[in-house]
Parts: sequence; C-alpha cells; structure tokens
Amino acid sequence: MNTYNLIKKLYKEIDEINTEIDMKIEKGLSYKVLSRRHKALIDRLHSIDKPSTLSIGISKAWPKGFMGKLAHYASVFLM
Repeated sequence: MNTYNLIKKLYKEIDEINTEIDMKIEKGLSYKVLSRRHKALIDRLHSIDKPSTLSIGISKAWPKGFMGKLAHYASVFLM
C-alpha cells in the first residue's frame, strides 16, 4: 500500500471513529476505548505525514508567537 492510500485509509477510519464517539456522547455512554483508538490513529497519521521545515512555511518554522509580534510591530509602524 502506498503512502497516499494509507493516509486516505487512516482519515476514513478516523472519521468512522469520530462518528461512533459522537453517537456514544449523545447516548451518554463511555467512549474511552474509542478515544484510545482515535489517538493511536492520529499518532500514526502524524508519524507518516510529517512535512519538512522547508515545505511548512515561514510561520511554522519560526518560534511560536514570533509572527504575532512581527505583525504587531508592523501595524504600529504603519499607523
């Protein structure tokens, strides 16, 4: 199975589990087992689908909050 099909399959499985979790929440039942499965699928998806820092864009490559501070300073100077 190639990477594209695996990612597609994982997304489909996550959607199905989300639907099951929603139904359990509406009924007031425990969804602990499903939440563990959901977390495992998400972790697997993230381990497969990790973009390199070159392709994620400037805002994600710089430290958290840097772009907000930069925008704030730019707006002060543009006034």
